[in-house]
Amino acid sequence: MLFATPLYAQEAPAAGYNPESILALKSLQLLDQRLNAIGYRLVEANTPYCTDRIVQAGLLLHDIDQYPDHAIARFALGFDGPIAINAVAPDSPGAAAGLFAGDDILAINGMTVADIPLDDPEIMKEAMDYRRIAAVNNLLDNALSQGDVVLEILRGGEQRQVTVESRPSCPSRFQIEVSADRGASANGKIVSVTSRLAEYFLNDDEFSAVIAHELAHNLLKHRDQLDAQSVNRGFFGQLGKSAGRIKSTEIEADRLSVWLMINAGYDPQAAIRFWTRYGKEHGKGIFSASTHYRWKKRVDLFEEEMAKMAVMQPVDGKYAPPLLVKMN
Repeated sequence: MLFATPLYAQEAPAAGYNPESILALKSLQLLDQRLNAIGYRLVEANTPYCTDRIVQAGLLLHDIDQYPDHAIARFALGFDGPIAINAVAPDSPGAAAGLFAGDDILAINGMTVADIPLDDPEIMKEAMDYRRIAAVNNLLDNALSQGDVVLEILRGGEQRQVTVESRPSCPSRFQIEVSADRGASANGKIVSVTSRLAEYFLNDDEFSAVIAHELAHNLLKHRDQLDAQSVNRGFFGQLGKSAGRIKSTEIEADRLSVWLMINAGYDPQAAIRFWTRYGKEHGKGIFSASTHYRWKKRVDLFEEEMAKMAVMQPVDGKYAPPLLVKMN
């Protein structure tokens, strides 16, 4: 991992310097980088089976305005300008272009960050501090969808240009939500994992099990399905037909998750290990409402899917997930 300037070589902010704040930001960045790496690996590896695809570079960008204390953020995270790279997924187009966490983004295909318009109606829906990063991400996504992209970056005070390859993948973005609760969710486009849950995983295989489950919701378009059925996701979603419809999507997500994992090189047995450990420790905790199977039944589902894999012949080392094949 390479940052624009090593922490020990940076001058601490004269005011408001708090070592605990520095450590908190660095810890959050490490979680972001870990999630970005696992998420990208899952979407890239399963690209052949996705009906919809997007082009992404494996980059996670962030904006200085996302952080309440700009001085602490600059010191801890290496910002020189307003927009910087927070994470670069291994084996991604961003990594192949030689980009690193801490590089500042100055321009995308010649358009400077300062000139990117913020008046798009969708951008205006974002909170004020997140509008610029949303606009930058949109510009980068649109540019990549049309071909390779030239980024102008700033690293260690030196400006340089790099070309990032346009490469398709399954759709979905990934983000850490700072929260004291253990949880994960998918909204159709983004997979979110809370910081407390991310800190609970013993290894990346366990982490991938939960990410793959949420990613499966997005790939199977469960949110659209439930919306079309007018399913209530609030309190009344735990009852009657709504609960049954939500549970059916949870079962599908569990089934697909282990296929996504094995195709990305993660151990699908980690799903069993994680849910067994979590179930025994927390009982009716996360994902244990009436809309979800209890952990023992979830383990049964994983074992059923892995039994199907065991009698299949992989193609190029990968297994065609039945639920995605059915969508094609």
